[in-house]
Amino acid sequence: MKSVLGKLIQKEFGRNKYKMYCDKLEQKECMDIFCDIYFDLIKVSEEKRSAKLVHLLKTVQLSVKISQIFLYITVAYALAAIRLVTMSLTVEYKVCAIILLTSVYIYKFVEYIKNRYCTRDVRLVLIYKTALFHLLSDEGK
Repeated sequence: MKSVLGKLIQKEFGRNKYKMYCDKLEQKECMDIFCDIYFDLIKVSEEKRSAKLVHLLKTVQLSVKISQIFLYITVAYALAAIRLVTMSLTVEYKVCAIILLTSVYIYKFVEYIKNRYCTRDVRLVLIYKTALFHLLSDEGK
């Protein structure tokens, strides 16, 4: 499972470039990444760049929203587990329901961790955003 920011970079530039960018980040070659992204974006029309910026901002909002709602998901999980335990169901139904509930919670927990602590993807998105802003601000002059 990848973070939504990592998926955005892969969608915009492809898997191979994403892996190359990750390698360059580890080698602290951020300017190379910026130049590569910049020269890819310079070939695209201004309207498409604006659309890419809007898509980037929506993806960042989604990433933040995943982190913000996790507390509510945890509270709902705890309340649902307590409710299931106190219900007058057979033990088999309770066990199946708690296993299903816990499976969904674990999925949401992994999603939260991937999106909350994806520093590599955040750095790539910041470089992408900087290149987009630079190109869009140059065209406004």
